[in-house]
Amino acid sequence: MDNQLVKGMPWEEFLKFMKEEWKPGQHMALIATTGQGKSTWAVQVLNQRKYVLALDPKGGDDTLAASGWTRTNQWPPPKKIYDDITEGKPAKLILGRKGANMDELKPEFEKAFGDIANQGGWTVYVDEFQITSDKGMMNLGKPVEKLLVSARFKKVSIVTAYQAPSWVPTASTRQASWIIMWPTRDEDSIKKIAEKAGRNKKEFKQIVDNLPEYHCLVVPPKHTDPMIITKAPPVN
Repeated sequence: MDNQLVKGMPWEEFLKFMKEEWKPGQHMALIATTGQGKSTWAVQVLNQRKYVLALDPKGGDDTLAASGWTRTNQWPPPKKIYDDITEGKPAKLILGRKGANMDELKPEFEKAFGDIANQGGWTVYVDEFQITSDKGMMNLGKPVEKLLVSARFKKVSIVTAYQAPSWVPTASTRQASWIIMWPTRDEDSIKKIAEKAGRNKKEFKQIVDNLPEYHCLVVPPKHTDPMIITKAPPVN
């Protein structure tokens, strides 16, 4: 493959690259079928940010549980955590408890969206965005869309993870500066991402079709920059 289109990058080198290149206020879209490694990838990249809130709509994601981040069942978080944040100490939080249902989690998620929009400075990971956004489930697509459109001005980055662009509000893909895509046979998803990223559809499809299992294609903001193929190791 032409190295002007795509290049391979070892994971540790990739983390250093992202620490420098991923700016506060830039959003990400992680697109993959279940089991490809979205959460594994996200946890390790998000560890480079000072303030992280991971929304766990499934109420007990195994990869998030293995991250070592602090799980809280409420928003705002407990006083000790909140005091640490106000003192400028780093915070990496998971909102959502194991076994909780969507009706229990929804009001906490809504409060978090509102506070983060006002405070600024956070990076928010919305795991399984289709669960959070779907009208038949948590029906929080509108608050997330609002954050995606406005939050970059307060240096808030939103990282949404989902299986296909057609399953979630269009803003999640349209507002993303960085798009990360794992192997898929969904030609509609490939076409939509190529169009959004300003990439040649035929070349883009060829690259995605040849991705090894669990590897992902990282599409940077500038359409003239090479895309990157990398693979995150397991979270211990």
